[in-house]
Amino acid sequence: HRINHPPDYDFPIVDADVIAREVVLPGNPGYHILDPVTGMIDRPKLGARVFSDSSARETINKATHPYIRIEMLRQLLGYFLLGHSAIIYDTPLLFEAGIAKWVHIIMVVYVPVEVQKERLIARDQITDIAAQQRIDSQMSIDKKKELAHIVIDNSGTKEETRANVDSIVGKLRPSRIMVGATWVVLFWPAAFVYTGLNVLKWLKL
Repeated sequence: HRINHPPDYDFPIVDADVIAREVVLPGNPGYHILDPVTGMIDRPKLGARVFSDSSARETINKATHPYIRIEMLRQLLGYFLLGHSAIIYDTPLLFEAGIAKWVHIIMVVYVPVEVQKERLIARDQITDIAAQQRIDSQMSIDKKKELAHIVIDNSGTKEETRANVDSIVGKLRPSRIMVGATWVVLFWPAAFVYTGLNVLKWLKL
């Protein structure tokens, strides 16, 4: 189950899946990499190829991940400059993409692999084989659970998952003194980098 953050949490979310979809839209820098001829992207067909062919997956990841990371950093810096005390980076590939070292607290939303497969099949209307290929393309959920600082059990109902999240949220808020001191020290370097990334985005580089 996906639990969207309600306003009372006050944590902005940088969503890697949303960024990955946006960087390959017409007019964005990653678009030409995937389809320079037809002007269209067949996402179901692309997904089937990516999850069944490790070589194709590696090629596409190498081509798109630099753009995804740049946009991720741009959004993170933007929220930091606005004074947010914490920012959630939502990604299925935190460990695989080597981004784990960039975050302070790692949370893994956990379900047993059998439940994970059942939900994939129901959500995306795909076959058992296709669901297993998607699962196999990532680090195992049990390994991610071992590497996490916080584990959210998502194997029950949405209400149970929400209650679990509510109990954790309070632990994520750093002290206002620490946030204020960090903001003062890093504001100008962050603003400089953020401006540069916005220029790159405007130029579509």
